[in-house]
Amino acid sequence: MKKACFCGTFDPVTQGHLDLIQRATRLFDEVVVVIGVNSDKHTMFPLDQRKKWLEESLKDLCHVTVQAHAGLATEICKEIKANVLIRGVRNGVDLEYEKNMAAMNHLLDPSIETVILLASEDKMHCSSSNVREFLRYNRDVSQMVPACVTKDLKEGGKA
Repeated sequence: MKKACFCGTFDPVTQGHLDLIQRATRLFDEVVVVIGVNSDKHTMFPLDQRKKWLEESLKDLCHVTVQAHAGLATEICKEIKANVLIRGVRNGVDLEYEKNMAAMNHLLDPSIETVILLASEDKMHCSSSNVREFLRYNRDVSQMVPACVTKDLKEGGKA
């Protein structure tokens, strides 16, 4: 059985994330979505909210689970017995970043392989950073995020 891990901060989850996760389910028997803590990022939304959004958005996908982890991606892979890290790239900047991360992860654990999926063309603009920037200026993000995020943002007065 091939198990893969898709790590990110998902602050918030976007249509781009969901597209990559859905496509990963066609390649792997099980996909574990891990909400990680990135020391370089200051999140806009609390962990429990991000987890709720992911679980709601992924509830119809078989063999996909969501969990949080406050360590290195290679550590969670070992813990859950996954030997593949899934990463998504939208552009050349993302690719350079992911190449470096793949090299660092390989240094930490050569048994874990990084698989990079290219963002679907219609989702390339769907980054959490873009969503947060739109929210700062009270712009509509409904085309970039799942319906559960839009609903909660409207109820909370953020969208």
